[in-house]
Amino acid sequence: MKPKGKITAFAQHIIDTFRVLYLEEEISGREFSRIITDYTNPTRVGNIESDSNNDKYSPELIKKALNHFGKTMMDILPDELLDDDKLIEKARIPILKKMSIKAALNSLLEEGYFDIPRLRSEITAYYNSFLSQEDEKIDSDISSSLENLYIEGRLLKVQLGNDDEQKTSLIRFVRNMELKKY
Repeated sequence: MKPKGKITAFAQHIIDTFRVLYLEEEISGREFSRIITDYTNPTRVGNIESDSNNDKYSPELIKKALNHFGKTMMDILPDELLDDDKLIEKARIPILKKMSIKAALNSLLEEGYFDIPRLRSEITAYYNSFLSQEDEKIDSDISSSLENLYIEGRLLKVQLGNDDEQKTSLIRFVRNMELKKY
């Protein structure tokens, strides 16, 4: 296992904030890379988000990202003062507490979570594992976002089991492998 990269808490905040913003827009990290690097480096954001290096957004990339989202630096500053005097282990958490359900599901698509069929209850339990108890969701909270991904063709619904069991088997969601990887 590779050692974790080290960055400041503020640099981690910037990485997490831009990740939430591009997932809310339903674009992939690869597409966001193309946008902020003028289509010259489609893996730049992936490298920045990788927890095995010390990469972070440069001032130039921050400016391009802010322009893309129509935001200012004031819009993305943290609510509380962060300790910027010491380095922390870099992290790539699939679901951040400030993400909407839509952005969280987009994150899970990008992370490969839906490469195997998942039950709605399994998805909800995994989603909740990243949240505090008071922020937890129930299956019905996540249903409409899952259905939207199905309608968009990004997720498929499958039933697993033999013919006799299919009438009672539960529907699972899986990434549509025919679409380009998210």
